[in-house]
Amino acid sequence: MKNFGSLILGIILFLGSFCLLWWNEGNSAKKINIANYLEKHAIEVNANSIQRDNDNRLVATNGYAHTSATLEDEFVSSPNTLVLERNVKMFQWVEDNEDGKTVYKKEWSEAEENSDDFEDKSHKNPHFSVTSKEYVAQKATLGQYDLTEKQIEMIEPQKEFSNLKEKPEYKIIDNQYYKGKNIENPEIGDILISYNYAPSDSAISIIGEQKFDNTITSMVHKKLGKIYIQYDGKMTKDEMLEKDRNDSKILTMGLRFLGWFLMFIGLKLFFEPLMGILNFVPILGKAADTVTTFIFALITFALSIFTISIAWFAYRPLLSISLIIIGTIITVFVKKKLIKQI
Repeated sequence: MKNFGSLILGIILFLGSFCLLWWNEGNSAKKINIANYLEKHAIEVNANSIQRDNDNRLVATNGYAHTSATLEDEFVSSPNTLVLERNVKMFQWVEDNEDGKTVYKKEWSEAEENSDDFEDKSHKNPHFSVTSKEYVAQKATLGQYDLTEKQIEMIEPQKEFSNLKEKPEYKIIDNQYYKGKNIENPEIGDILISYNYAPSDSAISIIGEQKFDNTITSMVHKKLGKIYIQYDGKMTKDEMLEKDRNDSKILTMGLRFLGWFLMFIGLKLFFEPLMGILNFVPILGKAADTVTTFIFALITFALSIFTISIAWFAYRPLLSISLIIIGTIITVFVKKKLIKQI
């Protein structure tokens, strides 16, 4: 039954990896095309002076997001704040697996660990009495432009809120509310609450479509879909596009590696029942595992390159042809290795 489960999981991971790689390359190509489109069509404007000639056109601007809103909860009140983020941690039992054994550890965690799902029901976690939450100003401006609530929500609350006031049942320790007896020796159910915020006049940069109602929103392109970029800090149009391209490259490479790794693990799981049979002969089993791991790595690497090249073919023909050649060379190399092993 365990072997059957490994077989099914292996098939799912193996096939799913192709879907991930295909989507990732398509998304990467789309982001590159969007950046190129913005480089050609977006114009830089001053946020303090709206020109009506730019309505329904792509504009790039930067400035300071201003609001007079006061954001508050039952613990704090923060005037002139764009975003207020409450972070809550509880000292809890955490179930883990170490060397095939179930172990229980005590840790501070923002995610609630449901002890009802534990194997050992003697380890009990209470429910959060207070939960993490984000508060966002409903109105703010960027120069003469009005910001939407969604745009305000995108501003990162990076500053630590330190103006904490005394509250019953809570102690103030290192700019955090602590509910418990001793933070040096916490007990299950102890609570820590901290706050981060983005104050009024935080710098942001935007590329989007200028509208007649003095907002900058995402432009909907027939082929490229929604086009919109926003970053914290003051950046020129070129700086925003450079950062966007770099972020896209990092994400693309990370997902490429993940796609290959899932394919590799899927293939290993698929052949795990066969490896189990070979393991009855210790020397043969160890040698077979080493050889097959190497071969599976090469095979999945070659398949990943083929998948990437095919996905790119519609967007970058020259690049995809180069990738196909590399994939073919690796495949021939693997084939020769297999023949030698046989």
